Amino acid sequence: MKATFITLGLALLVIQQGEAIKCYQGAPGSTVDADCTDSNAAATVCHQPMFTEYTGLAAGSYGCGACPSGTTKGTDCKECTGDTSAGCNAPEATGADFNCHTYTINAAKTAFTKTGTLTCKRLAATPIKCNMPGNVFDNTFTVANGGCGPCDATAKAANKCAECDTAECNVMPSPIKCIQGDGSDMTAKDCLPAQGETTPTKCSQAKFVEYTGLATGQDYACGACAANSDAKCQDCTGKSDAACNTKIETAENFKCYDYELKDEKLVKKDAAVTCQRLKDTPIKCNMPGSAADKTYSVKNNGCGPCETADKTSNKCAECDKGECNSAFAVTALLLPLLTALYSLL
Repeated sequence: MKATFITLGLALLVIQQGEAIKCYQGAPGSTVDADCTDSNAAATVCHQPMFTEYTGLAAGSYGCGACPSGTTKGTDCKECTGDTSAGCNAPEATGADFNCHTYTINAAKTAFTKTGTLTCKRLAATPIKCNMPGNVFDNTFTVANGGCGPCDATAKAANKCAECDTAECNVMPSPIKCIQGDGSDMTAKDCLPAQGETTPTKCSQAKFVEYTGLATGQDYACGACAANSDAKCQDCTGKSDAACNTKIETAENFKCYDYELKDEKLVKKDAAVTCQRLKDTPIKCNMPGSAADKTYSVKNNGCGPCETADKTSNKCAECDKGECNSAFAVTALLLPLLTALYSLL
């Protein structure tokens, strides 16, 4: 503060001695550094339009004296202490203009739409920067400065705003498409995040379990499978041009027999079980093998192949036609008995 008073005092002393200060004067782009004369001969300060980063120079001109009527010091006009040797209000050097994309929220407030481009202004040392909506959706978010310049720090930290550093780089990725719902409508639709949610990058659907079929309790949806849902859900990486969670292709169903323990024996159940399979999955049924005992449990109700260990140890046998596992009903348990009887002969 003391230094300011000294500077102003010196300026007044110079003026009193008859030497006027110099100021840049005129419209932007055609200014001249000249003495302050006539009604401005006693001026001690110069003024100039304010430059706002990424927006540009405010309306107004350069001249002698305080900020003129109709302008606001510190908002669209600034002042500097005059000097007799050169104007203190020299135009600031600017960098080349660049463009950024502009965005607005749609009428339903469900997504942001690119509406055009905006010319961005900057000072010579200011880097190119554009901003856009981030991957956390907020329907109250407003793109900073029409897309020109960096994000607001708070919005950036919350991932509601994203920025980049080349001209027109602020292009939001197109939303992925997923089939959604219970499968009654298999049309791929855009995945739009709900308020406060992250933009989905995956699609999900019911998992197909070989020889059993589609898991229950899982719809077609946008987003990855929920935690601990591997038994019933499968997901895929989404694309903007088509859904990845399409209907799973299956082959014709077939039937196999299940077995149960009755009177200490494994016997075939009367009704065959329907088995489901993927398009290229072969027909396969399993049944008790020659080494199966009463503790053995037929796998997957008889549908599909044996487990490797059971097949190796002859506890399980398999075949490759529908209902082919019907002829092993009692044999598996009789063979050990017949062997024992034969040894007594």
